[in-house]
Amino acid sequence: MMAAPTLAPVAAAVDAPRVELAALDAPFPPSAHARRGVAALRLVGALALHLAALLLVLRMTVMPSPEPVEGPAVETEVISARDFDRLRGVAPAPPAPDIPASTPSAASTPPASEPVPATPSPVTPANRPDDMIRPTRMLSEQALADPRSRATRRALATLAEEERIAQLCDLEAMEQIHAWQPGYQPDRLVDYARADTRMRGNSLVAGGGAFRSHLKWYEVSFSCDLDAGLRRVVGFAFKVGAPIPRQDWTSLNLPAVH
Repeated sequence: MMAAPTLAPVAAAVDAPRVELAALDAPFPPSAHARRGVAALRLVGALALHLAALLLVLRMTVMPSPEPVEGPAVETEVISARDFDRLRGVAPAPPAPDIPASTPSAASTPPASEPVPATPSPVTPANRPDDMIRPTRMLSEQALADPRSRATRRALATLAEEERIAQLCDLEAMEQIHAWQPGYQPDRLVDYARADTRMRGNSLVAGGGAFRSHLKWYEVSFSCDLDAGLRRVVGFAFKVGAPIPRQDWTSLNLPAVH
């Protein structure tokens, strides 16, 4: 009897559909509006750093040289010529005969010197009735003309008009505060710390600003007048207020260092 042939089993391979999970986890690209907002914030921050660095470099070139340190005092003793001769063993000279002093004549009397007029004090910006100091010379244009502020000028040219005006007036404010009181070394200014700024014609008015000097914040208010093209400061008035308590810095978004 013939044995039946053995048939090898055939496994049918069925490929199951695969899903790429990595594609589902990919983040959605940010919108164009969000990208423009982030780019603007980065640009404004970079400009603020450029302005602070420029002020620091300009002021380092005009800082007064340190006063010389005095050495230890040397005690000396002054003796007369007679005592010096006695120490040397020299006999003292005989005293000179008395000669009557002659009465000076009127002709030999030197004329009395005329009083010298006092040197007038330097003219400083006068305080107006509103207590605002109004300097007669603008300083931001000179600071931006310095070759070291080339990057700052390029950054200002890329800003929108409103932001460019604010940065230009903030630079003028810091320069004028330092020129008025060299003890102040402003390295940061927030023109909207206590109140929003506003435009009045061609003038930017900041009634509640703050500036930082030597790691302390002070109140400041100013009015910044610009030319017809809104690209150059032509008039400025400011008033420095009291120091801002440290406990208020956080609520006013005033950084202690950066």
